[in-house]
Amino acid sequence: AAPPKLQRRSADGGRHRSDGSNEQVPRKTAAVCEVTQLAPSLVFSCGGIRGCCSAAPPKLQRRSADGGRHRSDGSNEQVPRKTAAVCEVTQLAPSLVSPAVAFEVAAPPRHRNFSAGASGLPSSAVGGASPCVGGHERQTVKCDKIDPQCFDHVVPFDARFLDSLQLNRVSELSEFQVAVQKIFDQIDENGDGCIERCELERLLRERIYPTCPPSVWALTPDELLEKLGATGPRVNRDEFVSAVERIADTLDRRVWPLATSQFFSALMFAFGQPLTPLLVKELDISMTQFGGTVAMMPLIRVALAVPTTYVSNNYGRKPLTVQGQMVASVGFAMSALITTPLQLIASRLVIGAGTSFAGVGQQNMLGDIATGRTRSRVFAPGAMRVGAAFAVGPAIGGWLAATVGVQATYVLIAAGMAAVSLRNHYVLTETLRFEPPKAAGSGEQPQERAPLPQRFGVLAHEWKKTSRDFCADPALCAVSLANAGFNFTSISAKFVLLPMLVLDTWGLGASGLGIALGCMSVAQLAAAKPAAYVADVYGRRMALLPGLALSASAMVVAASGAPMEVAVPLVCGSWAVGSAFVGSVPSAMALDAAGRHGLDQQQTARLLAMSRAAGDLGMMAGSLASGALL
Repeated sequence: AAPPKLQRRSADGGRHRSDGSNEQVPRKTAAVCEVTQLAPSLVFSCGGIRGCCSAAPPKLQRRSADGGRHRSDGSNEQVPRKTAAVCEVTQLAPSLVSPAVAFEVAAPPRHRNFSAGASGLPSSAVGGASPCVGGHERQTVKCDKIDPQCFDHVVPFDARFLDSLQLNRVSELSEFQVAVQKIFDQIDENGDGCIERCELERLLRERIYPTCPPSVWALTPDELLEKLGATGPRVNRDEFVSAVERIADTLDRRVWPLATSQFFSALMFAFGQPLTPLLVKELDISMTQFGGTVAMMPLIRVALAVPTTYVSNNYGRKPLTVQGQMVASVGFAMSALITTPLQLIASRLVIGAGTSFAGVGQQNMLGDIATGRTRSRVFAPGAMRVGAAFAVGPAIGGWLAATVGVQATYVLIAAGMAAVSLRNHYVLTETLRFEPPKAAGSGEQPQERAPLPQRFGVLAHEWKKTSRDFCADPALCAVSLANAGFNFTSISAKFVLLPMLVLDTWGLGASGLGIALGCMSVAQLAAAKPAAYVADVYGRRMALLPGLALSASAMVVAASGAPMEVAVPLVCGSWAVGSAFVGSVPSAMALDAAGRHGLDQQQTARLLAMSRAAGDLGMMAGSLASGALL
């Protein structure tokens, strides 16, 4: 609203315009412009003028030669012009002061204190006289010094809330309610049967945000009081239990960008699904060799289970996901150059490695953000989007192969996968919570600096412990064995036998194969969300057993020699729905076991890897057997 330079100051502290007119610019506008000129980093580097300056008293009367002011407490100490301008904006335009970030301005050390006056805390707490928690310590925080894990877009408040109360591992309803009752008693320190605002303030400071300044809290105590369903100034027991159950039953919002990532990645694979059988026929590869090429994918996943989990636990889930998709794009580009069976094997090796990296990263991300009550449903959005991708992808891939050729289609898939990788680099957020480095005098040597034999020894010990936890859980062992059998029969047959049945027996051609696979994906898409709900609410058994029965009945119809008009809808429908119900269980059971054994993120990732390896071994053996029998 004002030109860059406002020369003459008016009586109320504002300035007159420098264009020769006598129009007065209000003091607030002048102060904002002055901050913009003197400290542009406060405006542009972190999103706006934010912070509350407590170094200077409310009124700084005498202006110095450089435009700063002297303190009004009688001393002659000068406050720099930049500090004075920031304080003036804080006093005159508090709406510009946001609780998101507090800034450090260029002032002498004794003036570099920022209070939490913009954090939503009461003024008495800012001044050092909180009625509940004592004095509030003033902090000096620069935007680049705050732990990224403190920000709500990295770790949403609901996930932080459940994790701080250790409720994200409890799945059984009765067990969950008992745990919530105990948490209520812990927060209610005075034992009056209600949680007051000051007790919520202490909860935020000591448990939910123990290492974060109040300026970055997602909710103030008053807002948390409202979120917990309080009808007055306090939260009673019933309101607290109901609110916590609602929070635990809500999917983490980080699920949705990850599910979108899975959709685009699956879409590229869906384009390529009908290409492999066509390429096999073009190269005149035997069915045994075809089964071997399909078996290579799970074999690579099993071989890379330990190293990918190690990378995921030490360097994060996001790098593994992003780089894995880039590796897969290289493999698809190699597929465009295939002229011999050996080149086909090489391209499948690269694609298998890339999908292994990306799959481990994505599954561990979902495991990190799942609560005890959403362990099946957290996989449903991704499964639904994958189903949608495979609903349209095979038909498009078959049409592209018939129009521009198999090799040209592989080039398009490679470019698309590279674009997916770049998109995920900018969209996804890391879900692994890294531990702070060991102190120099702690006597413990950091793991990354330990000798190589020692690191291998630690790694072997960790996997041995995870194996004991795996074997000590009968339910997890039973489901993993069932999943291995399901992959040995149903999944391997879907990738090896069904395409040849469609092409050779039903005579549908490349486009027909794409449409048949697309119809199966539509049915699986429709069943994914109900299957996950059944598994979470009614138990894993109620999803697993019907799913196995439906898949078995589909294979019976496929083998019966029924007319194509009858067989196609029955096979596609029951096979897809059965796969949706079975697919919602194994990973959820692994997360259940991790919760029962009290495993952390790294240990849970290893348990998921073992559960995933059981299914991959079944698929590998089934693909080889199907190819040999065919």
